[in-house]
Amino acid sequence: MVSTEQKTFHCELIGPTGKLLDCRTGSVVFPAHDGQVGVLVDHMPMLSQLGLGVMKVATASAGHEEAPSPETELRFLIDGGFALVAENSVTIIAYNALALRDVTAEALESLLDTTSRNLASPGLSPAQRAHENERMRTLRNIAESLKT
Repeated sequence: MVSTEQKTFHCELIGPTGKLLDCRTGSVVFPAHDGQVGVLVDHMPMLSQLGLGVMKVATASAGHEEAPSPETELRFLIDGGFALVAENSVTIIAYNALALRDVTAEALESLLDTTSRNLASPGLSPAQRAHENERMRTLRNIAESLKT
């Protein structure tokens, strides 16, 4: 029998407020600047610029718990930064990161309001406007997924 430890790797997420995640995982999907990137054990080394989107981490259950839980997916809203994949480790350094498990409806509404105000600003460049529009779409998708 192959142990779970052999099929997992280290994942770390660091945001502006500090370390948000430090765990063993079986897979990570993060938003790169040019699309989603999926990482499994023994992935080739790479450095990637992050974009805006949801990062998904399938955390491995700990073998020492009394009643180990099955693999759980953690989700984070990521907005910019860098990802380093090397030697069975993924390190995400995000300009902005938010653990979605901690998000309340009120907090999400506040983020949507802030994004709406940003979009109403006449001084936005076309690139900033495109980014805020993408942020609005992403936040609406998250709000919709939290309802189900």
